[in-house]
Amino acid sequence: MRSTTLLLLLCGALSSADAPPMANATDKANAADKVETADKAKDAAAQARIPEDEKWQFEPPIGRPDMFEDLERRYGLEMSIAGTATPETPLNAPNGGKAPSEKDAAEAAIAWGGKEIEAIQNYVLASKWDEAMSRCDSAIKTLSKFESHEAVRDLIERIKRFHAQADEAKAYQEAQAKFDALGLKIEGILWSPEGSLAVITGEPRARAINDRVKGCVIINIDTNRVDFLFVNDKNRRRYEFQRYVGEDGKSSARNP
Repeated sequence: MRSTTLLLLLCGALSSADAPPMANATDKANAADKVETADKAKDAAAQARIPEDEKWQFEPPIGRPDMFEDLERRYGLEMSIAGTATPETPLNAPNGGKAPSEKDAAEAAIAWGGKEIEAIQNYVLASKWDEAMSRCDSAIKTLSKFESHEAVRDLIERIKRFHAQADEAKAYQEAQAKFDALGLKIEGILWSPEGSLAVITGEPRARAINDRVKGCVIINIDTNRVDFLFVNDKNRRRYEFQRYVGEDGKSSARNP
């Protein structure tokens, strides 16, 4: 009887000794779950604090390269177009296929519009402004049949932005060409506490700020350059161009 009692006490002791590890494992699992839940809550809170403008899709302006732009793709496209392709059919400008008709579903129009945007981007990267705007006009006309769908409206708005950027870039290039044709060349800068003067080739005297030179107005004279305000007769828009000392229109065209 005594030995039986001792055996029962020993079994009870062993059972109580095994219990803490099970309890510890459960506590660790619960703690891990709490940490994971807290991390998810922190991530959700961080996402909620992100401003809406940071969630927008970035589209770098025409003529201002961005560090995130795919330069390798751009250079390959420009070299291929210059070497083999025609302006009407640039390399890697995918054909969107048959334009969707009013009988087609909106999904087909969305897929077609995405391919058209890719083609327009390739024209823009190759500085083919006329081709890009023509493709934009055609795509907008086709997609306008499905304007009742929000996704299609978003595509149309994006294509309109590409059209506006291409139009602006073309106008800027035309104005730059007209400004270069004036042949303005800065011979030197005469510094003065009352205001610096620019020595310009062909001018009878040094010019100051607000003086007119060949239809342009000098708006700034720096230590090594002169800033001009140029008005394009075609659209009456104003542009600011620079000329550095010793630089002429030809060197500016080679190094835009």
